[in-house]
Amino acid sequence: MDTTNVLIIGDANAGIITANKLRMHTGKDVNITIIGNSEKTYFKPEGVLIPFNGIDYRDSIKPTDFLINYGIKRIKAMATRIDPANRSVVLDNGQKLTYDYLVIATGDRLVPEDVPGYNPDVYHFYDIENVLRLKKMLRGFKGGKIVVGPASTPFQCPVAPGEFMFGLDLLLRNKGIRENSELSLIVPMKDVLPFKSVSDFVRKGFEEYNINFIPDFKTEYIEPEKNSIVSSSGESLQYDKLVLIPPHRGQKFLSDSGMAGDSGYVDVDKFTLEYSDYDNVFAVGDAANFPMKVGALGHSEAAYVAERIASESDGVISDTKFDGFMGCSSIYAEQRGFTLSFDYNSKPSVNFASAPDYFLKYISGDTYFSSIIRGMI
Repeated sequence: MDTTNVLIIGDANAGIITANKLRMHTGKDVNITIIGNSEKTYFKPEGVLIPFNGIDYRDSIKPTDFLINYGIKRIKAMATRIDPANRSVVLDNGQKLTYDYLVIATGDRLVPEDVPGYNPDVYHFYDIENVLRLKKMLRGFKGGKIVVGPASTPFQCPVAPGEFMFGLDLLLRNKGIRENSELSLIVPMKDVLPFKSVSDFVRKGFEEYNINFIPDFKTEYIEPEKNSIVSSSGESLQYDKLVLIPPHRGQKFLSDSGMAGDSGYVDVDKFTLEYSDYDNVFAVGDAANFPMKVGALGHSEAAYVAERIASESDGVISDTKFDGFMGCSSIYAEQRGFTLSFDYNSKPSVNFASAPDYFLKYISGDTYFSSIIRGMI
């Protein structure tokens, strides 16, 4: 029996889910190898809970090796070059690997250096080290102006800045300092989210809880000595504390390999997740050049690619198309939440927030580590 070799570059969310799901659907005739050197896997959606004592950060981190199911090989190295024409990948340890199928799941890299003036006194909640720095800062915060927002698009989880604002509002009220604090959310887009009905609902919450919303603020630079942030149109905002999500880019080696532009994200067909004319090369998760960088979308993409490779390795050619489905729960005010569910052919909407939906968000890390990343859902 011929053996099918599958290489997965990336050992985080989408990469591990792809590998684990593929292993569940295939036998010994399919070899699965993950490339990546992460020692720990962090569940990023909990970055909007940890700063407010909503969850113990130690529950948000697991050893990466522990999350990879039995029967999957792992090479702890980094890819440096892909040659899709010759079906090969070069690693930083000197190895050159060949494949029958390649899945690129390399995610984002944060590039705060792209914002002049970005410095250690600026905070964000997109990796565990900065989440803990932010939590420490908020513990000692006595009141003042806090400006929050993404520096540019795209960025992971479009609902996250709004979630953070509602959590921040509640924290400051519990500390008794909300009345002498001013909260402002800046976004480089025209609205909070790409979906009008959801944006309207979130903005209504901002108005009710006295959270300033400043759209179309495209960050140009920070003036640390003046405690101000300046937009590309010349608008300047003063702050006492700045929580600025750094610009996101894909991985540089993908651009060096000629598979991505300057952004580092791989262009794929939205219905097949295939790269260019190669029907054996896929990009999933944030590595793909989609405007929405959402973990739930990476989950659906990983499931689609795993099922497709499994079918083709059995000689079954499937014409099933990826439908763009994603579903996620989001934080709203007063420890309430709402859940969104949509695909390419539908738009999300929300009419109310509830405690059960907040609970879904609160336990999402448990669900993720126990079943989603294991490929069971």
